[in-house]
Amino acid sequence: MSNNTPDFNDPINLQVMWNRLIFIADQADNVLGRTAFSPIVRENHDYVTVLLDSRGRALAQCTWSIPVFITSLPVAAQKYFLPKFPAGTLQEGDVLATNDPEIGTGHLPDVTMITPIFRKGKVVAYAGSIAHLPDVGGRPLHSEASDIFEEGIRFPIVKLHKAGVPNQDVLDIIAASVRLPTEVLGDLESMVAANNVMGRELLKFLDEYDLDEIDGLADAIHSRSEAQTRKAIRQWPNGTYTAEVLLDGYDVDVKLKAAVIVKDDSIHVDYAGSSDQVLHSINCRTNYRYAHSVYALKCLLDPGTPNNEGCITPITDEAPEGSILNPNQWTAGNSRNLIGHVIPSLIFKALEKVVPEKVMGDSGGAPIWAANCVGRRDDGSQYGSVQNFHGGQGARSEIDGLDTLSFPSNCKVTAIEMFEIAVPVLTECKELIADSGGAGKHRGGLGQRVILRNLGKGPMSIYLASERVRHPCFGVVDGQSGSAGKVNKNGQPQFPKGKVVLKTGERLEVETPGGGGWGRTSERVGGLIELDLAEGLITPEAAKEIYRHTRATPAAAE
Repeated sequence: MSNNTPDFNDPINLQVMWNRLIFIADQADNVLGRTAFSPIVRENHDYVTVLLDSRGRALAQCTWSIPVFITSLPVAAQKYFLPKFPAGTLQEGDVLATNDPEIGTGHLPDVTMITPIFRKGKVVAYAGSIAHLPDVGGRPLHSEASDIFEEGIRFPIVKLHKAGVPNQDVLDIIAASVRLPTEVLGDLESMVAANNVMGRELLKFLDEYDLDEIDGLADAIHSRSEAQTRKAIRQWPNGTYTAEVLLDGYDVDVKLKAAVIVKDDSIHVDYAGSSDQVLHSINCRTNYRYAHSVYALKCLLDPGTPNNEGCITPITDEAPEGSILNPNQWTAGNSRNLIGHVIPSLIFKALEKVVPEKVMGDSGGAPIWAANCVGRRDDGSQYGSVQNFHGGQGARSEIDGLDTLSFPSNCKVTAIEMFEIAVPVLTECKELIADSGGAGKHRGGLGQRVILRNLGKGPMSIYLASERVRHPCFGVVDGQSGSAGKVNKNGQPQFPKGKVVLKTGERLEVETPGGGGWGRTSERVGGLIELDLAEGLITPEAAKEIYRHTRATPAAAE
C-alpha cells in the first residue's frame, strides 16, 4: 500500500468502497443471469455471486441473493476449497468447482465455484458463485431417492479450468452423466464468466484506490458488522427459548425442535430433539442448516446491514449427528429444502415472546413447491424444466403477508411463456385461493391454485416437491394457521412428494399453502376486512365466521 491508501476508519470512505464491492458482485450477477442456458438459472435466479477476501471470508454479495447460498459459499471456501487448494498451488485462470452436498449447499444440483483473483502474482481474493443446474443425472430432482448415489453425479473439488484452459476430461464426464448436457455446460460457463467479471472489476477497484490487497478493507467491514450484530443481541434478554414444529415428511411426520440460547452478545441454536435422518431425499446437511439459522436471526437482529462474514460470527448452531438436520454422508438430500426452509419459521416461533413485533408467521413458501417436468419431445429429444409454485408469506406485526412469495429463499418463478417453451405444457389456471391466508390482526398471504395440462404426444413425468399438505403453516402471537396444500391429478389426490405421470391431455392441479397470521383476529381493523372482501381475498362466510364481521352496507361504508 502507498501513502494514498484510503482511511478505512472514515465512515464515508468505508461506505463508498463497501457499496462499490456490492456493485461488483451485482455486475457478476447480471452476467450469470443473462448468459445462463437453463430456465432455473436464467428465469428463477436460483444462483448467487459472492466476493471473498484472501481467507475465503464473505466480503460482498449480489443484491438479489439466495440466503442459503451466501452463507454456504464462504463456509465451503474456508473448510474445503482453500485447504485442498492453498493459494500457492493455484495459477491465474484456475477455476475450482464441486457439487458435493457436504461441501456446498446440501444437494447435488447446486455447483459451488471459486476463482482465485491474482494481483502482482499473489492471490488477493476469490470470486465465488453457486448455481442450481437443471439436471445432474440419477433420478430427476425429487424426494424418492434412498441414498445419495441415486441422486446423480457427484464430483469432488476439481479444477474445472486449469490456467484458463477448460478441463475437457471433467466436462466430458459431466456432459455424459446428465440429461441436458447443453444447458448444464452452458450454465457452468456462465458461472465462470461471472467469476471472471468479479475478478476483473476488483482489480480495477484496487488500482483506483491504490491497494495491493483487500484484507484490510475486509477487516474493517467485518469488524463493524460483527459489532452491530453483537449490539443487537445485547438488546435481548439472556435465556433459552424453544419451539417445535411438525412437518409432513416423506411417509411419516418429521419433528423439528430448536432451542435458541441467547447469552450476552452471542446466540447458539441447538436442534436436539429433532427427528432422526430419514431414508428419502429430505435430509438437511450442516451448511444448509446453519445458513438458515443465520438468516432467520439476521432478519430479526440487523436486517439492514449488507450481509458479510462479520454478520454471522456471533451465531453458532448444532444438531445431533444422525438427525435430519445433521445426517450421515450417504443420505439422500436433493429435496432438503422441504425441511430446511422451515428453520426460520421455527426460530421465529421460538422468539415470538422475545421480539413479537419482529417475528413473522410461518410461510407457505417455506418450502418452495416445485414441479420438475421431464419427458421427450415429439422428435425424441429430451426436455426438462422445474417450475416453482410459492405459497403465502406469513403475516408480520404491521402488515399482511404477501401472496405467493418465496421465503426464506427468494427464487423467482419461470414466466409461464418461458416455461411453456421449455416443456410441452399449458398452464390452464393460475389464481389466488380465497380464505387460504391465516387469520389474525394481520392476515397471512394467500396460496395459489395452478393447473398444468400435458400438450405433448407422449407421457410427461412430473416429480413433485411439496410440504404442508397434512400440517398447515402456523400463525404467531395468537394468529391462526393458513390453509394446507393439495396435489391432484385429474381431480384425484396424489402423493405430494412422488412422481405423477400425465398422459396427453391430463392435468395436474396444485394448491399451495397459505401463510400463518399474526395477532388475534379480534384486533383486525374492519376496514382491512372490507378491503379483503372487495378484492375477493376472503369470502363473506369467512369474514362472518372468523372475524365476526358482516359486510358493510354502502351507506355504512360512506
